[in-house]
Amino acid sequence: MKSVIAATVVSATFLMSSQAFAAEVMFTNSTTINSSFNRSAAADYAETWATTPNPAYANYGSSSDGGDCTNFVSQALHDGGGLPFNGIKGNNRNTIDWYYYGSNVPPSTNPRTSSWTGAHQFREHFAVVNDQGGKKAYKATKYTSQELSNDFQPIYNELFRGDIVQHVNSAGHTIHSQIINGYGPGNDLKIAQHSVSSGTWDKNISLKSYVAYGSWIVSIKIKN
Repeated sequence: MKSVIAATVVSATFLMSSQAFAAEVMFTNSTTINSSFNRSAAADYAETWATTPNPAYANYGSSSDGGDCTNFVSQALHDGGGLPFNGIKGNNRNTIDWYYYGSNVPPSTNPRTSSWTGAHQFREHFAVVNDQGGKKAYKATKYTSQELSNDFQPIYNELFRGDIVQHVNSAGHTIHSQIINGYGPGNDLKIAQHSVSSGTWDKNISLKSYVAYGSWIVSIKIKN
């Protein structure tokens, strides 16, 4: 449904967007990367576990843990979408490793990676930080909050259920992770998320309402 809507508007907005919109494509990989990823199943997982933690995983919702947002997104990509773990248990290099075997890091056995639970490390693994990273996704694009406030259409055209958005503050630190779970009225995107335990754990949240959460947004398309 969304692809049909996007197709009808993209030609009408292309000239305006290409001239007035300064989104930065950070990288694009081969169209074959993550081709087995199941977008719909990842989004379905996110909808199932949006309001409660999956007991198979530790809950990092305390403020001291930094919140459960990226743990939740990683689960959706792996358990829902079928993305395999990257790296060998015992390593923890953000650009290479992404896995979960348990709740604690350290000890040196590293039963999970910081890229599994940390928003900034997740971006370093699946996208880039300061032009360096694992680039494990198909594509990453940077949008400023001001750009999206003026014209949301480009990110709406780009993303589908199961894709990821991350919010970045003015210092360049990634502060939050969300997963697209649907499409809203007025060409909006719906997102599912976890947060700190006292925050918003929910689905079908308007991404437009989060545009000003940080200074910019990185969209992470897992596959073409």
